Amino acid sequence: DTNRRIIIPDLRNHGQSSHVSSMNYRELMEDVLRLMDDQGIAKAEFIGHSLGGKIASGIALCHPERVKSLAVLDIAPVKYSEEDASWWQVDSVVDAMASLSLDTIRSREEANELLKTKIDDPILRRFALTNIIFDSQANIWKWRINIHSIKKHLQSVRDYDIGQGNQNLEDLGLRYEGEVFFVSGRRSKYIGTRHLPTIAKLFPKYRMVTLKNAGHWVHSEAPEETVKYCKIFLDRGY
Repeated sequence: DTNRRIIIPDLRNHGQSSHVSSMNYRELMEDVLRLMDDQGIAKAEFIGHSLGGKIASGIALCHPERVKSLAVLDIAPVKYSEEDASWWQVDSVVDAMASLSLDTIRSREEANELLKTKIDDPILRRFALTNIIFDSQANIWKWRINIHSIKKHLQSVRDYDIGQGNQNLEDLGLRYEGEVFFVSGRRSKYIGTRHLPTIAKLFPKYRMVTLKNAGHWVHSEAPEETVKYCKIFLDRGY
């Protein structure tokens, strides 16, 4: 959309951002706010998927003055448990990635074959493989992301502590009064009926659409629909 200034930040330990030992929601939120300050952005419209959606939700709740509106792709602003059907996949994918020894890998195809034994889903496997790059100077394959730090902090990512500690977000009176749009994948369990009361308390003006042919990776499994609905939301055409 040429009428908008779009910034796609790499979170810490992701993409081209710094690899650091610490990674919790408060730090991730502050990283985004610092980026906004550096870019001279007082207020922005946020779109975030999964971890990015929880970070954007946290910024809306804790710093509502910085958020014009919020679109969240297939994640709820809640604490997930290891037993959640929605979460085991995250653990298994991160474990598979962390266990892959890149020292002996000679090609992306070879890495794909090795991951097949631990990640059956080709979409998830393709996603995982976007995170390895070839270092031509060292003549080795390596992780673009800091996979071992991410694995270390999975508990923190699962818990969703944005400053409330052991208290419930709803009990603190946190709420964002702006417009919020959730996109859910019908085959995903990340947003379920049990999450709707919390979403309604925190985001009283929320709307939601469910994409019937998508799972958690809505932007990958149903890219045209995801873009269409996000654009409708941003244009306030619903």
